[in-house]
Amino acid sequence: MVNIYCTLIINNRRTFENVPDAFKEQVKARLRELGYDQNGEKLEA
Repeated sequence: MVNIYCTLIINNRRTFENVPDAFKEQVKARLRELGYDQNGEKLEA
């Protein structure tokens, strides 16, 4: 589920606020690993 939410956020199909509370911390951590912030924006290097 975490990867699905990350993909949806990155592709602007879902916002972080729409992620269930049970997954928020995992989704935030995975987005960071992928190089994105919680809004799906690419992080600067």
